[in-house]
Amino acid sequence: MQTTPELEFEKELFFHSILKSVIIVAILWIIYLINDIFFGLQWNEYGLHPRDPKGLFGIFTMPFLHGDLSHLFSNSIPLLVLLFSVFYFFHKKAVLILMMTYFMAGVLTWVLGTEGVHIGASGIVYALAFFLVTISILKQETKLMAYSLIIIFLYGSIVWGFFPQLFPDKHISWEGHLAGAITGVALAFFYRNEGPVKKVYFEEEEEEEEKGEEEKGEEEKGEKIEINYSL
Repeated sequence: MQTTPELEFEKELFFHSILKSVIIVAILWIIYLINDIFFGLQWNEYGLHPRDPKGLFGIFTMPFLHGDLSHLFSNSIPLLVLLFSVFYFFHKKAVLILMMTYFMAGVLTWVLGTEGVHIGASGIVYALAFFLVTISILKQETKLMAYSLIIIFLYGSIVWGFFPQLFPDKHISWEGHLAGAITGVALAFFYRNEGPVKKVYFEEEEEEEEKGEEEKGEEEKGEKIEINYSL
């Protein structure tokens, strides 16, 4: 079966999107293994310290640090799914979108966060989830909306992450979640003209109808001219 260039491009894009997503998540696991399992380096102390000038470095380290395996695993699966969506649907701007997500979510957490050390990639998870859902609503593109519905179905429960009182036994950075959500919505509006474009159907038929009406108008105009001339 002969494949078209478009199909080959789709296959290659799909494969590379998965590969890039797996590599990023694998880096989180490698850092966790080095930090907690193999050497016990106590890197979590270098997480984000809100409104502390010395804690600004944590903007860059926070997503790579996790408290335990459960914390890391709970971020890894949704991160894989969401990273894939960015690399696949917004491949031309994917790196820039991810860098802005990384930086903006960190800065907002530094501004909004309560006292303590904030660690984990959940802020990025929230940012990408809200980015995908918001931009799919703005663009109304079929495949993007279908994928966002899957995200809502699988991870709609993340909204409970805004309410730490529901999890009294856990130290949840709801400020990081809020910062991620704000970042995602803002970037969706900023990049609303990027990515897949909504298809317009029946365009040819509409153009043909308009063309027919124009030709009909010209014919009627010509008839009127001829009548006036004969008189």
